[in-house]
Amino acid sequence: MPDIKTTSSRDRAKEMMIAGESWDKIMQETKLRLKDLKRIQRDEITSHF
Repeated sequence: MPDIKTTSSRDRAKEMMIAGESWDKIMQETKLRLKDLKRIQRDEITSHF
């Protein structure tokens, strides 16, 4: 059976934010709300800097 890598919407959104994608594009691809994206940014990305 092939090894298929699955990523959650949150992980994909995090990668896209780090890559500098726009909020609109991230919301369209991941189906997450802006509120969720800002929470990911606040809790998981900016806390590391």
